[in-house]
Amino acid sequence: SKKRIETPNPNPKPAEVSSSVALVVSEEEKTKVDSEGVDVVDPAVDPLQADDVLWYAGNAASIAMIRKIPGLAPYATDQVDKLNANSQERRLIQAVVAKTGPLVGKSIRDIKFRSRYNAVVLAVHREGVRVHARIGDVVLHPGDVLLLDAGPDFHREAGHSGSGFALVSVLEDSAPPRLRLLVPVLVIAVAMIVFYTAGVAELIIAAIFAAGIMIACGALSEQEARDAIKWDVIVTIAAAFGMSKALQNSGVAGAVADKLVRLAELSGTGRGGLLVAVYLATFVISNVVTNNAAAALMFPVAAEAAERQGESLASMSFLLMLAASASFMSPFGYQTNLMVYGPGGYVFNDFLRFGLPMQIWQMVVSVSVVLLQDLWWIGWIAAFGVVGIILVVRQISANIGRVRECIEAPESPKQGNGLAGMV
Repeated sequence: SKKRIETPNPNPKPAEVSSSVALVVSEEEKTKVDSEGVDVVDPAVDPLQADDVLWYAGNAASIAMIRKIPGLAPYATDQVDKLNANSQERRLIQAVVAKTGPLVGKSIRDIKFRSRYNAVVLAVHREGVRVHARIGDVVLHPGDVLLLDAGPDFHREAGHSGSGFALVSVLEDSAPPRLRLLVPVLVIAVAMIVFYTAGVAELIIAAIFAAGIMIACGALSEQEARDAIKWDVIVTIAAAFGMSKALQNSGVAGAVADKLVRLAELSGTGRGGLLVAVYLATFVISNVVTNNAAAALMFPVAAEAAERQGESLASMSFLLMLAASASFMSPFGYQTNLMVYGPGGYVFNDFLRFGLPMQIWQMVVSVSVVLLQDLWWIGWIAAFGVVGIILVVRQISANIGRVRECIEAPESPKQGNGLAGMV
């Protein structure tokens, strides 16, 4: 039987080119695979079938993401399965062949690469261009870059001066997916939540047991569990608790709370003004430090202000929680903001432009819900009503725009004949 190789659309739209990660086969390679009895098909027309071979082009990080897609497997799967390493310990590695050493001038098959290094060569790049040949037949040259699927011991072995590699780089988060453990992991997570909500165990105890079971069943490695502990976040939160205690002991929290209460009284806004002042102070801090640290710093001030104004501590705590999580106006206020800041090409003004309206809207809703207390459902009705009005207005505007286009171009083949083009 022939192998089908998926090739790209020869006339892609401009918008699709920049977002595409699939390569496809060059004309030279297309001629080659055709001569070898391989069916070259167009994925834009022919649906994918089992055992289809797809060629991809992109950086190594893109390859690490592609291998996590369910239903795709590396073309060298038979070799990868022979690796002496657990799947959760394997990583993608880029290795550069040294100028001199045991690898230069020899083919990957002659070297017995997998047996020697416990690693499988997935691709070879030479002078920035992928080497289009069978992996085993590739003769290595100085400076060749190898993309490898290797176990944890490769990095240590390749670091020796006589290994034949000049540089080795491990791609983070490139372990192959463990989709077969999806259902067990979901069951463990649901069981943890059920045990906690039923009062059988505290959250920390339930979470530790769940993590231990995941490690035992292979869904999580010991190293991944250690790496998951964000010591910088823990230290920041711990330091913030210490600072909040210092604010209480030094009287700073009481003085700031007294100023906030007096400001609310002078403005004549009373309880609502105090809540707004606490919200504003908290979200300003949360846009500079993490939300956990902002909540820890502002809690003693908010507690003192609640006591002096006669506000319930529970209501003030809810407001503090909402305000500390509202870090929309700065890329440094939360981890997800930083994740998209660089790759998305955003600038600081983008966060201000989009974050400020969101910030004002959440402040209005949060303060209103806290003020309503037992009548909180009124806030929900009002919020859903506003969203409904916005959707209706947008739909009416779209209909008016289509009517205007039909009137201006009554004979347009795209719109149909006059107003009938709307149907």
